[in-house]
Amino acid sequence: MAYRFTNTEKWNDSWFSGLKQFEKLLFIYLCDNCDIAGFIEINFNRWSADLGSSKETISGAIQGLSRGLIVSNSEDCIYVRNFLKHQKNLPLNEKNNAHLGIIKRFDYYKNKFNITTIEEFLNQDFKPLSRGYGKGKGNDKGNDTINWRNSFEKYKEELNIAVNTLLNDKEWIAEREKFHPKLDIKLSMEKAYRDFWVTEAGWKHKKKSKSNDINWKSTFNSAIEMNKVYKS
Repeated sequence: MAYRFTNTEKWNDSWFSGLKQFEKLLFIYLCDNCDIAGFIEINFNRWSADLGSSKETISGAIQGLSRGLIVSNSEDCIYVRNFLKHQKNLPLNEKNNAHLGIIKRFDYYKNKFNITTIEEFLNQDFKPLSRGYGKGKGNDKGNDTINWRNSFEKYKEELNIAVNTLLNDKEWIAEREKFHPKLDIKLSMEKAYRDFWVTEAGWKHKKKSKSNDINWKSTFNSAIEMNKVYKS
C-alpha cells in the first residue's frame, strides 16, 4: 500500500474550492492512484466502478480539472500537475535513489507526452484539452452534453454522491441533531431520498430551478423537516 502526502491547505485554494463536488473527488482519486511520478492511465471502467459514476460524468470532470492535469497526445493517459511538488520530491536528483524511479517514469511516458526535458514538461503553460469533455453546464435546448437536467441517470448519480457525502459528514449530522434532537437524521434523510428525491418527480422538481448546480445540503436541510422520522 502506497502512502501519499496530502496538502490540507488545498481546501483554501481558490482553484480547488471552485471545483464541482465530483471534480474534487476525482482529483483526490487521481492523486491517490497515480504512479510515483504523477502519471495514470485512463481506465473509465475501473474509475466508474470505484467512483460509482459514469464515463460521461468522469469525462466532464476531467475537463473541469484541465488546469490541474496534462493529458497525453493520445488522450489515454493523464499527468497530475504539481503532484511531485506536493509529495516533496522537487527538485529531482539523479543521485537520490528514491528519485531514480520517478525519473524512469518520465522516460517511459516521454513519447506519449512529447517530453524533451522533465523541467520543461513540469513548467509548461496550461493548454486546454484538444477534445471537448463537456462540463455538463448549459440548458436542455440545443445542447447534447449529458447533464443532470437532461439525464435522469446523471441526476441520480449526482444525488447519490451528495447523499453519501452528507451521511458521512459528521459535523453536518451533528448540527442537524442539535436542531432536531428528537429526530433520527439519517433515517429522515433516507425517507426523503427514497420517497421523493430519487424519483422522476424529484428530478422534475429540481429542473424548475435555474441554477446549474444543485445545493443538496440546503435541499436536505429542508427535506428533514418534511420527512421526520422520530427516534424510537
